[in-house]
Formats: sequence, C-alpha cells, structure tokens
Amino acid sequence: MMEQKEFICIEPSYLEKFFCDGSKCGGSLCCYGWQQILDDAALARYRALTGDEGKKLRQGLVYLSEAENFGFRHKDDHCVFLRADGLCGLQIQYGAQMLTDVCAEYPRKTRLFPENTLERALCVTCPVAAELILQNEEPIQLVQRQIQSTRSQYFQPAGEAENLQVLNFFDWQARGMEILQDRTLSLNQRLSMLLQELAAADEKLPWGRDTEDSIWTPWNLVRQAEFFCRFTAGIEDNTQQTQNYLAVAESLELQKMDGIRAELEEKIEQSYGLMLENYLVNEWFKELYPCAVLGTYAYNGLYFVVQWEIWKFLLLLELNGKNGQEEVPAVIRRTAGWLASRLNHYTAARDVLMELLRINKG
Repeated sequence: MMEQKEFICIEPSYLEKFFCDGSKCGGSLCCYGWQQILDDAALARYRALTGDEGKKLRQGLVYLSEAENFGFRHKDDHCVFLRADGLCGLQIQYGAQMLTDVCAEYPRKTRLFPENTLERALCVTCPVAAELILQNEEPIQLVQRQIQSTRSQYFQPAGEAENLQVLNFFDWQARGMEILQDRTLSLNQRLSMLLQELAAADEKLPWGRDTEDSIWTPWNLVRQAEFFCRFTAGIEDNTQQTQNYLAVAESLELQKMDGIRAELEEKIEQSYGLMLENYLVNEWFKELYPCAVLGTYAYNGLYFVVQWEIWKFLLLLELNGKNGQEEVPAVIRRTAGWLASRLNHYTAARDVLMELLRINKG
C-alpha cells in the first residue's frame, strides 16, 4: 500500500486545467518508441494481481537485461496496453493507482523542497501540455495548493534549505519570471537585463563571479548554425527530424540571411511573442533557474540563453520560405518540443551544452 502524504504545491495556474487525454495525441509520445522502466512499487502491484487478469497483465511485461529491471512489452514500437483510441488500457480497467510513477506523473515535473513543499510544472514535450502552456493568453501566474500524493518517491529533491537560503533561490526565481514577462521590452532585451542582474548578483555569492560584464549579444545565423550542429553531434541525435534540420541548414546561405532573420524574428515576436515568452517563463520555473546547473548565476543565465539561440535557429529553419503554408503556432510548438525533448531525454545533453558553453562563452 502506497503511503499518502500531504504537500504544499506551488505551480502555474494552467496546471489546474490539465488532464492526460491520449485521444488528443494518440499516445504518440508516452507510449511509442521508448521502453519505460517500472518502479518497484508498480511491479509489486502487478505481481500481486491474482487470477487470469493478473496473468494477462504480467504477459505485458518484459525483463530488460540492459536495465536489469522490467518494462512494458512493446509491439510495433508501442506499449501493448495502448488502446486504439489512444487511451491506456491499464488506467481504464484498474484506475490511475495501477499506473507506474512515470505514467501517472508525466508530463508533470515535480521538485521536492524542504518542509513538504513542492514546485510542479508541465513539460512542453507533451502536445496537450504544450498547447496549455504556450497558448495561455495571460502571463504565467503561480498559485499555491494543498495536494495529496502517494508518489513522493518519484519527486526530485531540489536541495537543502540552508543552501537555498544562501542562494536566495526563491527571490531569484521570482525575479527571473518578472523580467521574462516584462512586455515593455523585446525578448532579447529581457534576456539581456536578466543576465546583467545575475552577473551583478554573482558578487555576493561565496565563489564570486566568472563572467565579464558584457556577457551576451544575440548571435548571428552562422554562429547559431555552428552551435546547433555541434550540439546535435554531441548528443548523437540521429533522428530524422534533426537530420532534416541539418540538411536545410547546410543548404542555406546563412551569411546572406541575417537581414531576413532579423525581419522574421521581429515578425514572429510581434504576432506570437506571448507563446515564446510562455515557454521561457515555464522553463525558468520548471528547471530551477538560476540554480539549474553547477556554477554562478551568470553561468546559469548563459546556459538558459544558449537554448534560446538554438530555438530561434530552429524557428528560422522551419519558417523560412513557408509563406504561410503552415500555421506559425504549430511550428512554435513543434520546435519547442524538439528542444525540450533533447534537454530532458538525452542523457548527454546537459554535459554537452555545458561544455559548448565553456568554449563559446558570451
């Protein structure tokens, strides 16, 4: 029996509207292409189910020697419990309590703070969540709720109370969201302001600063393309989608396109800047900036900004020459999903990005 605990949960208000609906995506992300490892509690529940139902359920499991654990059996590259309507057969028959932690919690990403406090947000890798996050017309607002959960073992520890206090983590988390939602400034101006404040604040950190005052100016297309190519090579991304991006990038005369790029960026931001803003704000909150990676505030800020440079490059590749053939919001959702999936699901992504940042700082 899973122990139910009570938590104070801080989360964006959009989360109240979210529920998993596989009929909207056909289980195209959660249930296709990747082998989920079962948590111990879920495996115990499946083993305890008696009779023909238990036998049938266990036939849907497979031992994965490389993981030294069990996962769901796949057929034609999808989980055998995925129904034709895109819904989970286990959940339909037994309820959410029979799901694994990953199935029950995704696309929520939950961090556990001291004193039974949580921060939770959604990942844009889920198409249903992406629509909720990116097309929210109001600035992202945080709300506080009391929740109960039996899956606290799945929550990711966010750090010790003393360290969070030394880092003024919650103040900087709030300040970052405030700057990123300042609509009197362009997105580039907001990021520049954020980096300047973070660099100044480094002076108060025990380990000091590691970055010059002039820490970022928007990159040209050639630099974006070089960084993108090195990043995808570093994480060994051989997917067809990424190969298509690389082929398009190779075919373009990038040095001649900077004027087009500036015009296109301005056009996108004027019409769809809120979607771009929502992604940045959600990532800032969800990934625990400015303490997402080891290093100073300014280093964390640069780590955040280079992802923005990758995303701008992808948007240009997708939108250049389309002439309205595809809705821009769909392109924004798809490219945001590409970036988020690499950062969250490619195990080498963080190390590769940090190394590239070290040798391309500023």
